[in-house]
Amino acid sequence: MDAKNCEDEYTHPTADLIYTERNIPGPGVDGAEFESEFVVGCACEAQCSSGDCSCTLGKPNYENDRLVEDKVGPTVECNSHCLCGETCGNRLVQRGPLGCLNVVEAQGRGLGLSTSRLIRKGQFICEYAGEVVGLEEAKKRLERNGRGDNYVLVVNEHVGGKTITTCIDPRFIGNVGRFCNHSCEANSRLVPVRVEKASPRVALFARRDIEPGEEVTFNYADGVETSVHNISETPCLCGSSTCLRYLPHHSV
Repeated sequence: MDAKNCEDEYTHPTADLIYTERNIPGPGVDGAEFESEFVVGCACEAQCSSGDCSCTLGKPNYENDRLVEDKVGPTVECNSHCLCGETCGNRLVQRGPLGCLNVVEAQGRGLGLSTSRLIRKGQFICEYAGEVVGLEEAKKRLERNGRGDNYVLVVNEHVGGKTITTCIDPRFIGNVGRFCNHSCEANSRLVPVRVEKASPRVALFARRDIEPGEEVTFNYADGVETSVHNISETPCLCGSSTCLRYLPHHSV
C-alpha cells in the first residue's frame, strides 16, 4: 500500500479482536438515533471551497487534502445528498485510511501504529473506530477494567453551549486506529468529523510531518485539563521530554 487514501483493507493481527471499519452502536446508545442520516446536502455544482457551501459552514475544512491549520468548530463533510460529487475536496475522511500504516511492536508498550511513508502535516491518517457506548456503560467498563486497562476513549465536543459526549471502546471491536499509542508530545490529533450521520467519526490528523518508520501517536488527554483526577496508575513509556510519567485518564 502507498501513502494515498484507500479503502480500509486492514485487519487485526490478533485473533480475539473483531475488525470494524466504522463505529458501531453498543449498550446505552439509541440505535435509531445512531443510524439517523442527514437528509439534506449542499447545492454546490463542483468543489465546495466557497463560503456559500452549507456543509463547510462558511469556511473550508480542508485545503489540498489537508486539514486547515486554524480549523475550529464542527467539521462536516459532504455526503450522498450533496450535488458536488465524489471528487469534491470536502470528502476526505470517507475515502478511507492511508495505505501506509503498519501494526508493529512498540518498544515495551505492546503493539503500536507506524507509517512506511511520509505523512504530511494536516493529512488524514485513519479513524479511531470501535463500539460506541453510552456514558453509564462507559463508567461501568472503566470500573470493571480499572484505570490501568481501559480502552474507552471519551470525546467531548462543545457546540453552541452544549457538550456532546461520544464514548468509543475498541477493546474487542475496533479498527487499525486502536493500535495508536499515547504520547505526551503526540504527532497526531483527534478531530470529530461528521459525514453522513449526526454521530461523529473520530479522525486522526497529523499535527506535523511524520517521517517513514515513525510511530503514529496521539495524546489520550487531548483537550482535557491535566490533574490528579485524570491521571491513571499506568506508567507512561512515551519517552518524550515532557512526559507526565503516567498515562492520562478521561473521567466519565
